[in-house]
Amino acid sequence: MANGAPAWISALEPSTALALADAILALHLAIVAFNVAMPPAIGLGAWLAWRWVRRRWLRLLHLGSMLVVALQAALGDLCFLTVWEVDLRRAAGDAASNDSFIQTLLAEVLYVDAPLSVLIPLYLGWAALSVALWWIVPPRRHDRRRGALRS
Repeated sequence: MANGAPAWISALEPSTALALADAILALHLAIVAFNVAMPPAIGLGAWLAWRWVRRRWLRLLHLGSMLVVALQAALGDLCFLTVWEVDLRRAAGDAASNDSFIQTLLAEVLYVDAPLSVLIPLYLGWAALSVALWWIVPPRRHDRRRGALRS
């Protein structure tokens, strides 16, 4: 393992490693957008009677994702997606002046320049809000016989 990266990453062609790094960055941004957007969407959806905000599978996906973020924040760990992305960029030999277009664009949106003393309480608070919404706007199970949501 070079630089702590798994051997399979080091064995990749630079172009493949860079493409995978860009794909992980895009996925990471999508997950962040999902995690940030869901609590306001749930609140608004409850008020406007949007049924989709009570879908159990969607709420479980969101809650699970937020709990992973909160756990990593509480432990002071970097997100595993960030670690994989960095490992792939190193394997590609990517330098700061050699950033791909997608990396430059998405990294500007994704990576906030703020101290951990600000980010950790923010992550934990957002996760706590997500947990609270489970009871404030409870999800419902889908009744396959009726094709409707139920409590």
